[in-house]
Amino acid sequence: MELKVVVIRLLKSPLGLLVLGLSVVLAFIAVFVGHLSVLVVLPLFCIITLIDILVLMQTKAGIQSVVAESNRERQERDARILGGIAAARKRLSLLRLPEGPVKTAIDRLIYVGGLYLEETVKGKDRDPLVEDAILSSLEIVDEYIHRLDIMKNEDRFTDKGSDRASETELTAHTAEILQRSVDEVYRRLEVLQEEKQHIASGDLLS
Repeated sequence: MELKVVVIRLLKSPLGLLVLGLSVVLAFIAVFVGHLSVLVVLPLFCIITLIDILVLMQTKAGIQSVVAESNRERQERDARILGGIAAARKRLSLLRLPEGPVKTAIDRLIYVGGLYLEETVKGKDRDPLVEDAILSSLEIVDEYIHRLDIMKNEDRFTDKGSDRASETELTAHTAEILQRSVDEVYRRLEVLQEEKQHIASGDLLS
């Protein structure tokens, strides 16, 4: 971990904020009570604070504060990402699609996406591959709907009848891609479940 990152995380931690606050209080006391010049106090404040932080980084309390801040940042990031996954899943569930292979694939994806979110709530680690599969599926469906609308508009403003062959081909291709995403999510969930069982049985600890 870079020194800059460690220092920033320590400063953002409760312990780092306490040290920084005490330094600010001492600086104000020096200026307003000790009648020292700000031009003198400000450099001293920066130097003393930096020394305090560097010394604090070597202590057990400082290390624990950095670790705790790292965990907090990761939890916030995970919550933000999982919130995006939940929003994508909800949007998929609200799409009005005709009955067919695309809707079937979307329904399955909504289901396995719910299983994944449930597992993360129970403490499972996030899986970027599963999240990419869900998010990319939303993009694929948006593109599918957009292309269907273009086809319908072309049919409306031309003398040609509806090109059912093109729509069928587009639908089949989209459903195939979506089903791959569903299969990938299922596969990843099964892998996670197997790892959990191995850990419980002690296979991965031997």
